[in-house]
This record gives sequence, structure tokens and C-alpha cells, in this order.
Amino acid sequence: MDLLFRVRSPLLRGCVKYVDFRTRLFSTLPINDQIYVHEHNQLSVCKSPSAVHIGTATSSPSTLSAATFRPNPAFLPIMHAAVAENIAKDQLFVSIAATYPDNYMAIYDLRNPPVYGRIPEVQDILGMVRVDSEGAIVPGTYEKNSMYRLVTNDGVCRFSDYLLAKIREACEEVR
Repeated sequence: MDLLFRVRSPLLRGCVKYVDFRTRLFSTLPINDQIYVHEHNQLSVCKSPSAVHIGTATSSPSTLSAATFRPNPAFLPIMHAAVAENIAKDQLFVSIAATYPDNYMAIYDLRNPPVYGRIPEVQDILGMVRVDSEGAIVPGTYEKNSMYRLVTNDGVCRFSDYLLAKIREACEEVR
């Protein structure tokens, strides 16, 4: 929904210039401030309505559940590419990797983080990475999980601050 405001702005003595300001309305989900709600109940990680959205709520976004969410098929490939490219620099997962030397580690959604030492629910795992013998994430080893769900009964996706910023950038670049 565009709201158009016309504001008088003095240009020269005796002349008035009108300036148009367009305002787009959006809000965030009460249960997750990382997610913006745009027109037609489109949910996005971006403020801009022209960025790639994660999907659409088929009922009121305040009652969002797995049954009332329709994912945008364009979002997941963008999200996985952003995670694959940037996961080795995310300090949250870099610190967790130190406890997984010579192993594989799950990269998971933070809507329902697992208890320390436990494996997250399959639907919450974005993908897996290889961790070297020093406890560092091996760049280029991210493998997506095709069973990951953006919305589950535990809520809507929630990312680390670093990954969220990278996913937002990627969604805004696609326009």
C-alpha cells in the first residue's frame, strides 16, 4: 500500500515546489522481529517489499503455523547460497565448531536451538558443514538439508545476526 504525501517546499522567493514522499507500510511479526509482513501477508527478512520474500501467510500472520504458510520457491536457493558462502565467518557457528573437531556439524535455525550436545530437529537444520581437526569450519563444505522448513510448529525461521544480514543482502540483490 503506497501512501502519497505532498509537502510544500520553498524553492525560491515566491515559488513553491511540491515534493512527493511515498511511504510503504509494513510491520514485524510479534513472535519474531526478524520477519517483516508486507502487503498480501507476504513475509520477508527485508524491509523492502521488492526483495525476495520467504513466503505468504494464508491466514492472519499473527496465527502463522506450518499449515497456514505457503513458501516462496525462490527464497530457499538464495538462503542456502548465502549460508554456504558465509557460514565459515559466522562467529556463532565458528565457536560451536570448536567442539566438533574432525566431524560434521549441523547449521541450524535458531527458532528452537538444541540443548548443548544434542542434534537439532531435522526440520530445523539448514545444512551440514565439515569441521577440520583444529575445530574450524572447512569453507565450501556446506551441504543443504532438503528437509529444512521455514515455518514449523515452533515458529518461523530465525537466523544468527550475521547470517540474517547476509541473507537480507542476497534477497535485496535479486530484485
